[in-house]
Amino acid sequence: MLKINGLDINTIRLDAILKETIEIERHIHGRGRWFGKLGVQTATDWAEQAGLVPFRAISGLGVFGADANDEALVLGTDDTPAIAGMTRFDAHRILISAASNANNFILRLIHGSGTMAAAELAGSYSDVMVQEARKGAPIDIIQRRAYCGTDKVWVRAKNGTDNATVDFFIGIHEYET
Repeated sequence: MLKINGLDINTIRLDAILKETIEIERHIHGRGRWFGKLGVQTATDWAEQAGLVPFRAISGLGVFGADANDEALVLGTDDTPAIAGMTRFDAHRILISAASNANNFILRLIHGSGTMAAAELAGSYSDVMVQEARKGAPIDIIQRRAYCGTDKVWVRAKNGTDNATVDFFIGIHEYET
């Protein structure tokens, strides 16, 4: 066993800590890409890199919007990788550009390779609380990594008002592994 200053050191744990530290470093200092809504979305291409048209999600009355097209189609399978050679991504930040009211919103970022409903049922989502339609500063997102070219991202909105709208842009980080 390795000893440092006379103390036994578990090299397996040190190796695990080193790997995690490298991942954190990649995340904090990795290249990010921002996306807006593609003018004409297709079945697999939903976003425009550095696009200026925001995505829109629509709420239900105190529930996540469930009407047809209430969810925002954010990233399709053709939208990643944005950087050649990358195999994984995560939604890193969201920027609110407009909201129909100043009530609190919950935005649900769902990701998966099948349908939105299946991914949500499997728990493949993160919720982000948006207070008073917070505009002007990106909001950090904590989300598990998804697979480039395979997984899609949808956003659903919840608000105390039926058919409340929230417009936003999404920022992602991509990874080699």
